[in-house]
Amino acid sequence: MSLEKKLVRQRETSHKRIPENKWEVMQRAAQDLARSGITEKCLRVGDTAPDFDLPNALGKLVSLKELLKTGPVVLSFYRGGW
Repeated sequence: MSLEKKLVRQRETSHKRIPENKWEVMQRAAQDLARSGITEKCLRVGDTAPDFDLPNALGKLVSLKELLKTGPVVLSFYRGGW
């Protein structure tokens, strides 16, 4: 199954379990982001990320450059509570 199909299935499953009022808030937020033009500034598949220093889950500053010395890096951003 393609990633796109998996994402569609995930969205459908999420919609069934998320209360409608919260789903509407999430959809408005996604639409607002799309209209803002932010996606035009995002990195695309194959782009090189700029080096940065950010705190990890333990609060320790880590550098992308240093992490890449040990292999590929996966970035995950936590939005916090709704």
